[in-house]
Amino acid sequence: MSTLLRRKRNDGSAPVPARQTETVTSRLLPVLMERIESRDRLHVLDLGSGSQSTLNFFAGRNTAIHFVDLFSADLAVEPPDELSTAEACEQLVQYLRLPEDLVFDVCMFWDALHYLPLAGLEGLSRALVPHINSRTLGYGFGALARGARGEERDGQAGNQGCRYGIEDQSHLKLTPVERPGRYRAHTQQQFDEFFPAMSIQKATLLQEGRLELLFTRG
Repeated sequence: MSTLLRRKRNDGSAPVPARQTETVTSRLLPVLMERIESRDRLHVLDLGSGSQSTLNFFAGRNTAIHFVDLFSADLAVEPPDELSTAEACEQLVQYLRLPEDLVFDVCMFWDALHYLPLAGLEGLSRALVPHINSRTLGYGFGALARGARGEERDGQAGNQGCRYGIEDQSHLKLTPVERPGRYRAHTQQQFDEFFPAMSIQKATLLQEGRLELLFTRG
């Protein structure tokens, strides 16, 4: 197994002492794993902060994991007031620095997509297009909080979020952390409009108002 970890800055995501790491049963992770089980070699993009449990899970498999800490990107921490999709795409291409011929089997978005403004979300969609195909699957979380289409509501600075990791085929490890960026609670309708590279195929309620999402190529 090979790994690549890219983090632009110390994102300030220190563990929150008041809450402990918990293990949560996943309904859609087993579905994802079943679909990729027969593949000889896997390329995985993890847009979280990096997790030892995820590394342990893929240890011994023919897997290349590319960790890119999207939470630390400027567009997630301090996006400009005015931002075009083209500008966001250019910034994210430079931040991701993915090899031109690299195509991922799995993209682990976790809840990182919610920290991007809508222009950033659409920019990421464009940036990922060369690196996904009809076999690419995505995994992440939605939000039950409602926001008007095209608006960014309920954003809060210093959001208490989670660092996610894969415990085993059916379980996730969630560690509370403080995120410096704003959590925007994008709706599924906003994903449909601003993240066309991949489509939500399944959505399942997990817990605490958190929706598991399984993405396929849009």
